[in-house]
Amino acid sequence: MALVINGRFLTRPITGVERYGHMLMRVIAQEWPDSRVVLPARADATVDTCGLEVVRHSGLGGHAWEQLQLPAALRQDDVLISPANTGPLRVRRQVVVVHDLAVIHHPEWFDRRFAQWYGFLLPRLTRRAARVITVSEYSKLDLEQTYSLSPDRVVVVPAYAGYLPRPDPREERTRPPYILVVATRDPRKGLDRLVEWYGKLSAPQFRLMIVGRDAAQFRPVALRSVEGVVLRSDVDDVELNELYANAIALVHLSRFEGFGLPILEAMAAGCPVIASELPVLRSNFGSAVMYLPEDDLDPLQAMVLGLMAPDRRRHHVDCGKQCAARFTAQRMASALKEALGPLQRS
Repeated sequence: MALVINGRFLTRPITGVERYGHMLMRVIAQEWPDSRVVLPARADATVDTCGLEVVRHSGLGGHAWEQLQLPAALRQDDVLISPANTGPLRVRRQVVVVHDLAVIHHPEWFDRRFAQWYGFLLPRLTRRAARVITVSEYSKLDLEQTYSLSPDRVVVVPAYAGYLPRPDPREERTRPPYILVVATRDPRKGLDRLVEWYGKLSAPQFRLMIVGRDAAQFRPVALRSVEGVVLRSDVDDVELNELYANAIALVHLSRFEGFGLPILEAMAAGCPVIASELPVLRSNFGSAVMYLPEDDLDPLQAMVLGLMAPDRRRHHVDCGKQCAARFTAQRMASALKEALGPLQRS
C-alpha cells in the first residue's frame, strides 16, 4: 500500500479545513515518509508538502481536475487520502475526510451552486470511499445517521494543538485590549450578531478584532462599520498565534461546528474561550470553555470584563491549556493508523 494525498486543498486559501489538511500531511510525512502528494500542474511552486514527493498532474484545476485528472495519477496499490470534504467519485481505494455536514443541513448558509454540488457529491462519496474520516464524535454520529453508514466505516481523527508557531516575545506588538474572533465570514459564525452587540455597548473597554476573509462558497455576510471593530482578512501563522496569546478572550458564536479548531488553537496559545453552547463543543472541550446560550449575548460583556481580572484569567488559561494538551500529533497518528488498518491488509 502506498499513500497518496489529494493535494487540491493546498491550492486554496487557508481556513480550518485546509489547516487540518496540513496537520494530516505533517503526520503522514512522519509516519509514512514514502507517501506522495498529487497537485494540479498550476499549483504554486512554493507550496509546502512537508518534504513528501510531489507529483504534478495536468488538468483544468478545481473540481474538474479532482474528478477527472487526479484518478489517472494513481497506481493500482495506492490509497488516496482526500483531506478536505471532496474527492474523486471514481476512486474507491480512498479515505475521505468530511469535517461536518453543515452544507447538507443548512444549505441556506451557502452559495446555491456550491450547496447543490455538495448535496450531490457527499452522499455518493461517503458511500463509495473505503473509509470516512471525520473530526469529532459528533460529526461521526451525524455522518452515520445521515448517510446510513456503519460505525466501523467512520473513524474520528481529531486535530492536534500546538501546530501554530510560537511568536517571538521580542516581536510582540502592543495593542489596546481586544476580544478576538477567528472565522470565515460565513452566516453560521454569528459575526453580524457580534458586531451589532459591540455597537450597542456604552464606551467599551476593549476592541473587537475579527480575523477572517469572505469566501465564495458562503452567502455574503454584511458587517456594518462600527468604531472599535477591527477587520483583518489575512494574518500569517506567527501573528495569529500572537493575537490569540494577547487577546482577552476568543469569542466563538458559531451555530454549527464539526470540531471548532480556533478554540483549540486559542487554548493552546493561552487564550480563554467564550463560545456558543453547542453539543460538539461540550463534547470536545468540556468545562475548559465558557459557554453562552446560543441566542443570548446579554452575559457576554460581564464575561469579558471578568476575564480582565488576572486571577480569573489565569484560571481559564490553565484549564484551556490542560484541555489542549489532550489533542496531540501522536493521537492523530494513532487514529489515522486505525482508519488505514483495513486497507493495509487488503
